[in-house]
Amino acid sequence: MKDSETLDLLSFVIGRARANGATAADALLVSSDDSVVGVRKGEVEKIHRTRSRGIGLRVFRGHSQAVVSTSDLDRGALENLAREAVEMAGETQPDPFAGLSNPGPGSLPDIHALEIHEDPPRDIPQEERIRLAIEAEKAAFGEDPRIVNSEGAEFQSTVTHVAMVNTEGFSGSYARTLYGISCSVIAREDDSMERDYWYEQSHYFRNLAHPGDVGRHAGRRALSRLHPRRPQTTTCPVLFDAEVARSLISHLVGGLSGYALYRNATYLKDRENTRVASSGLTIREDPLLKGGFGTRPFDGEGVLSKPKILVDHGILRTYLFDSYSGKKMGRSTTGNASRSLGDVPHVGISNVLVEPGTRTKDDLIHDMKRGLYVTELIGFGVNQVTGDYSRGAFGFWVENGEIQFPVAEMTIAGNLDEMFQSVVEVGSDIRLRSSISSPSLLVENMRVGGG
Repeated sequence: MKDSETLDLLSFVIGRARANGATAADALLVSSDDSVVGVRKGEVEKIHRTRSRGIGLRVFRGHSQAVVSTSDLDRGALENLAREAVEMAGETQPDPFAGLSNPGPGSLPDIHALEIHEDPPRDIPQEERIRLAIEAEKAAFGEDPRIVNSEGAEFQSTVTHVAMVNTEGFSGSYARTLYGISCSVIAREDDSMERDYWYEQSHYFRNLAHPGDVGRHAGRRALSRLHPRRPQTTTCPVLFDAEVARSLISHLVGGLSGYALYRNATYLKDRENTRVASSGLTIREDPLLKGGFGTRPFDGEGVLSKPKILVDHGILRTYLFDSYSGKKMGRSTTGNASRSLGDVPHVGISNVLVEPGTRTKDDLIHDMKRGLYVTELIGFGVNQVTGDYSRGAFGFWVENGEIQFPVAEMTIAGNLDEMFQSVVEVGSDIRLRSSISSPSLLVENMRVGGG
């Protein structure tokens, strides 16, 4: 469907909801085309193709609401859906905080300038998709004879269209394309066997990394893990590699949600405009970042996207709200609503970026002198209420400012509040690889549990 046809269909749906007694409504249409090709040891192991399209309708009768969804886009079926949704809303308990968000002044940004959609999406023959996956895996095996097995390599592509209309006057749509290559292999030497992986993705097929580079990097990562040792239990500096620093940032950002605030479920409550991290840490959210993997011109309630500073040199500047959690806390939405077709909005993020420092990861390892360099985290031992943090880890032991050997079978423990306050250095090695991007982070001291 063309954008104009999609928006017209959504306008029809909310119009029928109003005609049946709704005081307000919004309608969301999401369509996607996902394709995955997987190979293992040179043979095609899976080929998946999924196409979906559906509408989610949220209606209000005063402060009572109902949410329904369907994949049947026939206008007759949608008219029945709107009527049923209004009837359902009439049977639900009123909530004084429920309601639409006013879009406010402003206009949608130039969607093409956001650089998240290849127009038209690249038509890649199935043979080419298979070849790309095979080439990645072949390159991994060719990296070293000690690469002895594979968990497979994949090529994936996704095309997504999102459109929304509400009774407050908002109407907008955008599209996103995504291409990715991944590879996971196993290295073996004597009695040591280790697995690792790598992936790359891009909104534009022409910018996607060469599959050989992906495979070789996966192979090198697996080889580097061979013959790990178990470190002695100690307290020492911990350097989080950029790949795992993202998860650390996600815990902090998760504690900024308006839902966590009004439920008293975050250690960051009542901390706005106070220090929550060291002065070297600045975190911003930019939903309009060119080429970002979380880039979006509007949020799940039709609120126009705007960049914001979350943490400014260690000082917490804002929490994150959708309209509901904002009203619960006596605040306005920050444009952070996320929405699926069959559910009410909740707080989410677009692109979260940690401002990089000026020194490389190798510089940070040198400055650490002695400590742990973490490259993988395992488990979910994080308490968002207290900030207590304990996770399994894999990485490398550092002595005299140089990596000495891989380490495994250990845990690292601390408290998120203390950990972020103790970030002594932020690396320069930031890359856009997901919706959260961070360089390496050096924490002054953590408890390492080993042998």
